[in-house]
Amino acid sequence: MRGEGPPPRAPAKHAHHSTRFNPKGAHVALYILRRVGITVLMVFLVVSAAFFLVALMPNDVTQTILGPDATPEARAQLRDEMGFNDPVLVRYVTFLGGLLTGDLGVSYLSQQSVTAQVLERLPVTLTLSMGGILLTTVLGIVLGILAANRGGWLDTIIRGAAGVMQAIPSFWLAVLLVLVFAVNLKLFPSSGWEPFAEDPAEFVRRITLPLISIGIAGTAAVARQARVAMIDVQGRDFMQTLRATGLPEWRIVWLHGLRNAAIPVLTVIGLQFVALFGSAVLIEQVFALPGVGKLVVDSVNLGDMPIVLGVVVALSIVILAMNLVIDILYGIINPKARLA
Repeated sequence: MRGEGPPPRAPAKHAHHSTRFNPKGAHVALYILRRVGITVLMVFLVVSAAFFLVALMPNDVTQTILGPDATPEARAQLRDEMGFNDPVLVRYVTFLGGLLTGDLGVSYLSQQSVTAQVLERLPVTLTLSMGGILLTTVLGIVLGILAANRGGWLDTIIRGAAGVMQAIPSFWLAVLLVLVFAVNLKLFPSSGWEPFAEDPAEFVRRITLPLISIGIAGTAAVARQARVAMIDVQGRDFMQTLRATGLPEWRIVWLHGLRNAAIPVLTVIGLQFVALFGSAVLIEQVFALPGVGKLVVDSVNLGDMPIVLGVVVALSIVILAMNLVIDILYGIINPKARLA
């Protein structure tokens, strides 16, 4: 008698984990695309507004170029050669076309590329601003967490110091630091710049006072917000649950607590980044740093508007790009923001 064969196999179920739709990932991607689109639109609007403001300003640079003895005919000919007589919309379209290829025009006075001059100075301003935001973020968060023990002696000291730090104008602080640490104590140089690649030690010496000047007020603002956010987080149920599990306090506070307190802190950091660029213009004047701040001030005084417009465009792109990064981080940390 022939034995019965094995039962027929059920059709294999093929798992398609790699092609399974991930709604969370799709929401993040859509959020990022939406923020990128808004940022591109903002860049266009800011650049356009800057162009028309500069184009409509009464500025006759021909006298600066030709000198006070130039005849009206010579000045009129130069205005025509420089395109001043072209309609504003024609100049605007020409400017946008150049901008798409990275061409910001030519300086009225030096006849050199605006793009080249801005790119030569921009690294100094970016280094100062990014160093300031790093100092503001790290020191502000640390001080805020240390002050989160409401009513403690650290809380009292840090809150008092933060109030003083926010009240001091960065320009006045820069002058004070130069007088004390550069002129009297001679611990740091009072002016000048040294690239990090050429001499790291001298770079640190020369950037220390400008960094302190530019970052003090922002550090105080971040510390205050971090303190409030951490006090709020520490009162939540999940923090008590984590403590009941026996996790070390430092891990509960610095990992779990800080992550949940990061959303309002990120908002303040984004605002401080914009403020730091404004402060950098003043700080570069005090310490004679060869950044775009000094470049734009000199260009305004000389009426070299292509340089002014080029600096505004470059800084606008950098600021909006940094805000885009912060918005993306905000959306990743806070899922509710992706639905807004």
